[in-house]
Amino acid sequence: MSVVEIRPPEPAGDAERMYALIERYRATLSQWMAGIVRPQSAADTEAFLRLQAEGNDEGRCAHRVILADGEIAGICSLHGISAAHRYARLGYWLADSHVGRGVMSQALTLLLNYAFEDLALHRVELGCAPENLRSCRVAERLGFKLEGELRDAQFLRGRFWNMRCYGLLADEWKNRT
Repeated sequence: MSVVEIRPPEPAGDAERMYALIERYRATLSQWMAGIVRPQSAADTEAFLRLQAEGNDEGRCAHRVILADGEIAGICSLHGISAAHRYARLGYWLADSHVGRGVMSQALTLLLNYAFEDLALHRVELGCAPENLRSCRVAERLGFKLEGELRDAQFLRGRFWNMRCYGLLADEWKNRT
């Protein structure tokens, strides 16, 4: 099993490696993520990572780089953090070379601990297409509950896709087995 860590992005230091990873796995990643096709260079990736770092500094989000055995493997993040409502949305992606090794579950466990312990959030939710079976399995493995499905909620690759809505409450996370 890989040693998994998460840390805030370091734009200047991470941009080249992150862009190379995105470029290498762009075909797979773009199946489910519209934003992943935007960076067209290491400079674009650095600008994107700078925006993530600014969001972290302002408390609007908690973007983290996923490291597996010291190698950049993907990103996980809390978006739209609301201190007033103690809520955030979860997003993540992982390079194909790290899929199926428990890397994402470990990374999200670290991020969810941060969300519920350090940020004192009450609720974290995520959305994914029903056809994105790996993402659905990650959510369910971590204890997220399927709360419904939004029809035609995401436009990707020239068509509309339904989105499954999953939610996880702080007590459910704390009392998981």
